[in-house]
This record gives sequence, C-alpha cells and structure tokens, in this order.
Amino acid sequence: MSNIALQCVNVTVSFGALKAIDDVNYDFETGRVYGLIGPNGAGKTTLLNVLAGRLPQHEGKVLCDGDDISLLKPHQRTRKGIGRSFQITKIYPDMTVLENFRIAAQIKHSRFAPFWIAPRYDRSLAADIDAMLEMTGLAAHRNDIAGALSYGLQRALELGLTVLPGPRILLLDEPLAGIGHHEIESATRLILAASAGRTVV
Repeated sequence: MSNIALQCVNVTVSFGALKAIDDVNYDFETGRVYGLIGPNGAGKTTLLNVLAGRLPQHEGKVLCDGDDISLLKPHQRTRKGIGRSFQITKIYPDMTVLENFRIAAQIKHSRFAPFWIAPRYDRSLAADIDAMLEMTGLAAHRNDIAGALSYGLQRALELGLTVLPGPRILLLDEPLAGIGHHEIESATRLILAASAGRTVV
C-alpha cells in the first residue's frame, strides 16, 4: 500500500502570460508535515487552492491516495479527507463559538439538526464539540460571538472548524499570520496537536 497521501503531477497554473506555478511535481507522504516557503507571489496559496479544488490547474493533475481528484469540487475533496484553512480567517462571525463548531460536527456526522435543539441532546456531536473546545482553548468562550473574539482566538476557531470534520490531510495557509507575539506559543501548540496523525501542508 502506498504511503503517498497527496500528489502533484506536472501541475501548472497560469494567469494570462504569468505562470503562478510551473510544472510542480511532489509527493506528500502520509503523516508528515510540510512547509511551503517563498516570498509573496511565489505561488504558495495558489498551490494550496489547486490541492483543495478551489482553483483548477491548467496542466497536470492532483492525486489523493492514488485517485485522480483534479476535477472534484472542494466539497467533494472534503469528503475525500482534505481540510483547508485560509490566510484570511473564514468563520461564521455572527454565530457563537459553539454554533460554529456544531456546524463542523454535523458535517463530520453527515447530518444536520435544527439549531434550537441543544447539542447536548446528541451525544456524538456534543463529545466532538467539547473535545474541540478544549483542544482550541475556546471552552471559556463557547457562548461568545465568534466575530467578537481576538484575532488569535478567531484563528484557533478556524483551525478547529477545519479539523473537527476529521480530515486526514490538512492544508494550512499561513496559520500564524496576523497573530500577536503573546499568542504565537499557544497557536503553535494547537497546530502541533491538530497535526498529529495527519498529512499537513
């Protein structure tokens, strides 16, 4: 059995005459953590968008566990076990932290329930939500409106939303960007905890 979780095969993306990424070939092994390093405009976010299905490659293909996923939409890649966070935080700002996590938990369990039913009545959802509240350090903020959190806590929330559905592959776009110095250590611990047993790019 191959230990390659994700593959780029001759991947090229062009914007007009500009090649944002050119003939990229790389194998991302299962359970390993990778860092993409380069200046602004080097194509790091473009590559992550291609891997996540948010941007089509113009040449080449993307494989997940040996299967060609080049034509799959982002939600279809999510079902294949690929999770994606963003350089600009994407959360549900008008909802509470608990409600944000409940959406992610329902995605994991492939079912949705009315929001007026408290999550404690669904033990499987509640257990996953409680575990993520603890892992992200957001337990004390469970009833806070997400948009009112500090930026560092919003980043923690977004990472929790990415991890809670249970992806095997995490695509993290500058997860420490914009976080204050006093939050770097806790954010790094959270990323390491989220990375356990997963392929991370």
